[in-house]
Amino acid sequence: MILTRQKTMLATVLVCSLITLVSTLAYVFAADRVGRQHLAPMISDTFASLLQLQLTHGAMDLAALQSALETFCDHYQVAEAAVYNDHHERLAHCYENEARLKATDAFTTDDADIHRYDLHSERGDLFLILRSDLSLAEFFILDTLTTALFIVSIAALLIFLLYATTRRWQRKPYQQLLDSIRGASQQSREDERNRYPDIVSPDPDFNALTQELNDLLWQYDQRTINLRSAHQQAESARLRAIRLSNETRQINEHLAQEVSIRRGVENQLNNTQQLLDGIINAMPSALFTLDKQLNIVQCNQQAGEWLGQSPAQLKGRHLLTVLPELQALIHELTCHDQSHQVCKKERVDIISFRTPLKADLIMYPLAGQLMAQQVLRIDDISQRQQLEEVMVQSEKMTTVAGLATGIAHEINNPLGAILQNLQNIRRRLQSSFPANQEIAEHTGLSLTALDQYLQNRGIYPFMDNIQQAGERAAEIVANMLQFSRPDQHHKQRRDLNRLINDALLIARGDSGLRSVETEFLPAAEAVWADVLASEMEQVLLNLLQNAEQALQASTDSMLAHNRDWTPRIRISTGVLNGRPRLLVEDNGPGIPPALLSHIFEPFYTTKEIGKGTGLGLFVSYFIITSHHQGQIRYLNSAFSSGAAFEILLPPAQVMKDIHQE
Repeated sequence: MILTRQKTMLATVLVCSLITLVSTLAYVFAADRVGRQHLAPMISDTFASLLQLQLTHGAMDLAALQSALETFCDHYQVAEAAVYNDHHERLAHCYENEARLKATDAFTTDDADIHRYDLHSERGDLFLILRSDLSLAEFFILDTLTTALFIVSIAALLIFLLYATTRRWQRKPYQQLLDSIRGASQQSREDERNRYPDIVSPDPDFNALTQELNDLLWQYDQRTINLRSAHQQAESARLRAIRLSNETRQINEHLAQEVSIRRGVENQLNNTQQLLDGIINAMPSALFTLDKQLNIVQCNQQAGEWLGQSPAQLKGRHLLTVLPELQALIHELTCHDQSHQVCKKERVDIISFRTPLKADLIMYPLAGQLMAQQVLRIDDISQRQQLEEVMVQSEKMTTVAGLATGIAHEINNPLGAILQNLQNIRRRLQSSFPANQEIAEHTGLSLTALDQYLQNRGIYPFMDNIQQAGERAAEIVANMLQFSRPDQHHKQRRDLNRLINDALLIARGDSGLRSVETEFLPAAEAVWADVLASEMEQVLLNLLQNAEQALQASTDSMLAHNRDWTPRIRISTGVLNGRPRLLVEDNGPGIPPALLSHIFEPFYTTKEIGKGTGLGLFVSYFIITSHHQGQIRYLNSAFSSGAAFEILLPPAQVMKDIHQE
């Protein structure tokens, strides 16, 4: 740590150095200004006058003129010199480091460091151009810096000598005061019964300090006397306390035995109470302990969480003020007052909870209790009801899948007949077959004329359209049969680009997706992955359906911000760090950050009742993570502000024969 006197000395040195630096800079700037404004023009005028004087006294040849210019350039403030005739032709030229004067602009430049002079000689008028070096000379800067450093060194030495002398003057009265304090302390130790003698200092500046020290020592003497008296009193009290402690020791031993017994009983009671509270609070149901007037005596943690209040706040309140919807059912629930039986009411809508739910109510009677007479248990059956609805819907979908398979088989037969008959029609219209020629000659028909007629009337394009439509219908039927076929238990090597195309053929049959622009951006090369094809198609259909529903629900709000907005879904494939990647994006409003932690939970949905089961993303997450050991996560869409789901699958194993796929 730097002492105050050291800081003062350092500050003084810095101030002197700063003053010297500022003075040196001011001197240098003044010298530079004098050189630019006075010395450089004066030297240029002098050189011009000398050259004019030589030209006036005698004719100078070019060698003598060049020698004179080189003599001029030896001066440190002359950077370049040149002589031109009246035709602007350069007769002589010299420079130090760099030639900057040009014959074309030597007479037109406005630079402050270039001076032009008119000379007269026997050969005619001449022009002298001098370019001055306005920078300070190196020897000037070096001498200035050397002088400044010398001044700073002398100043630092003088400051140090002044500091040493001042420090010596300051320490002398302090040393005298210290000697006086030491003498007083030594004299007091020799005779403890006497008080400290007064401390004196010959320096009048320290009179206030010596007076305060003497007052402090006097207070110390008084406290010492008081402490001795208190010590004697404490010793007397200690003796009395010993006698009392002997009398109370026996009493304490008896009390310790009783306290130990009571502490053991209390610990057992506390453990039992904590166990019961833990069991009650761990139950997923809401429990209310009620008295005869239906006032809440106690409730568990689950009841408080559903009502948004702490159990302590609910204690003492009437049940119907907390759950007013039970007013119509309270008579049925309290039937055990006469029969002492358990009463139950199923599928009751509870709207007083923070999240309304459907629940089963069970009222239990309590026998042998003074305060608590009955217990009300409320069980949340929302998940059970949703699971029942999902099971019913699953049965319906299984039936629909069976019907779709049968219909697809039924459609496949006439499609095959249509395509086969169309092929036969094409073959029987070709003139290259002998059988066609034989029958045409027998009937007097020209196959060439018939072919020309069919072409002119556009019959062949009609046939092509029929064949394309039939082949497309056959492909859709094949994809439906593949999707409705039960899942295989082993994965297959599939190209994600082809798998997505097959799923899109099925998805475009959804009336909702027809109003949404769907864009597929496949990778440039095949993206191979080991997958269960039907499950991956199911995941893709779930993501497309969720995106379509989100876009339809936000159409009005999106159009209010942008009238040119149209619902769009983009699907892309690729490879990220060696892993197959599938990305499904939309240009909707996206998912709020507060809901992101719940989107993969089962039965979690933000849709209205009857429009969603909350299992789409949960099933997709289960398929990707458990069945395919991959990853699925939510991202912000790169091409809009909507939602995006990224699927990363494990790298496909090295194929022995790609053609076997």
